[in-house]
Amino acid sequence: MGVSVWEISTGSTLFPEILQVWFDFGHDQVFAYLLLSADSAGTAFAKTLRDTPTCTDSNSFCVQSDISLALGFAGFLFIGLSSLLSGFRVVCFIINGSRFHL
Repeated sequence: MGVSVWEISTGSTLFPEILQVWFDFGHDQVFAYLLLSADSAGTAFAKTLRDTPTCTDSNSFCVQSDISLALGFAGFLFIGLSSLLSGFRVVCFIINGSRFHL
């Protein structure tokens, strides 16, 4: 985020353009996979917790875990969209020599 603010305010990249494009794409991919992995593990644990007698409809922990999982998957959708956009920038850089397609 700091690098993006720097780029918008100064009109230049902090790193060389090729490094910046791959840096953004790589980090988007890594964070998307980490988030999906954490959500999957949390879903498996919540399913296991549902089968125990401690998790009833009135237990707030179980409700909060369901909400947390839903927000985690929503976050994955947003970072997945960011990953698609940074992938588009990589392809534009490969084709045009610039990450801006115009």
